[in-house]
Amino acid sequence: MTDSRVKRAMQLHRQGLLGYAVRLELVPYLLGTKYLLFPDRTAREEGLPVRLHVPGYVRPSQEKRELEVVERIFASYRAMKKAQRDAPRIYQPAGIWEEKLAGGYSSLSEGLRSDDPGKFHFFLANFGAWEADLGIENTGFLRKNMRTPMTRAYLESVVFSQQLRRWQWFYNRRKPVGALSYPTVGNQAGAFLGGHFVGVGSFFNEIYGSILAGLLGGRDRPVFADLGAGYGKLAYFTLRSLGRFCFLDFDLPETLCLCAYFLMTNWPEKKALLYGEDDYGPAAHGRYDLIFMPSFEIGKAGGDTVDLFTNINSLGEMDREAVTNYVGHIARTTRYFFHMNHDIHSPEVSGEKPGMLASEYPVPADRFRLLFRYLDAGHLLYHGFIDSQSDIFLYLYERTGRAG
Repeated sequence: MTDSRVKRAMQLHRQGLLGYAVRLELVPYLLGTKYLLFPDRTAREEGLPVRLHVPGYVRPSQEKRELEVVERIFASYRAMKKAQRDAPRIYQPAGIWEEKLAGGYSSLSEGLRSDDPGKFHFFLANFGAWEADLGIENTGFLRKNMRTPMTRAYLESVVFSQQLRRWQWFYNRRKPVGALSYPTVGNQAGAFLGGHFVGVGSFFNEIYGSILAGLLGGRDRPVFADLGAGYGKLAYFTLRSLGRFCFLDFDLPETLCLCAYFLMTNWPEKKALLYGEDDYGPAAHGRYDLIFMPSFEIGKAGGDTVDLFTNINSLGEMDREAVTNYVGHIARTTRYFFHMNHDIHSPEVSGEKPGMLASEYPVPADRFRLLFRYLDAGHLLYHGFIDSQSDIFLYLYERTGRAG
């Protein structure tokens, strides 16, 4: 067992979750055996047979537009890493991310160190199929469960076919299956339902993206900000139907590169601002459609300049000082605040030090009201059974007083 696995096992033991984690490791084999004999027929009966798609690495495109985008991101990454060295501690990577950056994202740092944009480009073109854990997608889960007939049956019947059934039930079949699809920029892993590519997270990202789009609808050009957008999948599902918008992402330099590559490639007509290309401030929201800034720039976002601010999971990976800082900036800038984070089991963020539960985040009660707190059904049903240990909750706040 590797050091990282031993460390993870010890952490789960301290949290009383080691037995639960072991059971989860067995579920794909147990349910897979059942569905190998009796496949879930939802997708096939819809004329949408599941074809698993976990591709190998591909050669990056050498088209002029592609190379221009990569060159811009490479230059911005250099500027971000230089500035990050002098940023306060609260803007440095949380402990849980230090290992991911040193391992999974090493191609970015190695490309920078050797001034090799080709290695940098290869990673961007393949991050969706990357073998190492990047902390933003389920590629490792898919790769691991492609190895045996039992676990492949689990992926086909539980992860994709049953999720399709639930998604169709949610909408009473009012939406076409094509609504689940998103571009495969970055060489994405997932499955094809008929001719529609979907990822493991497509089903509930589509649902939550549609809900968030409803909050932004009716505004001529809403400003949507995300603290830690990953590679921008939820942003894509939220914004794709709106036409005019400004999307603002504050994140670690490495994941910002992925988000910039994914969204700038998908929406080439949008005007983008990368760190180091122009000064960032509230006025930029009116000049640019896509803005990618390292997290230490969040203080430059003006008060009452954002319509919706979101965070998915990353606040739960930070220590209390960092959470307090970010929530303070979010509260002074936004009208709505939506987040999904742990709210029962406190994750360890540094050694044995627990992070904050979602209910503990210091959202100012005199300026915001909680519209809802609700258990995330995506995590609750993800494994093919009702997961009583699932503790990701959705929170939506609305500002009632002055933002900042």
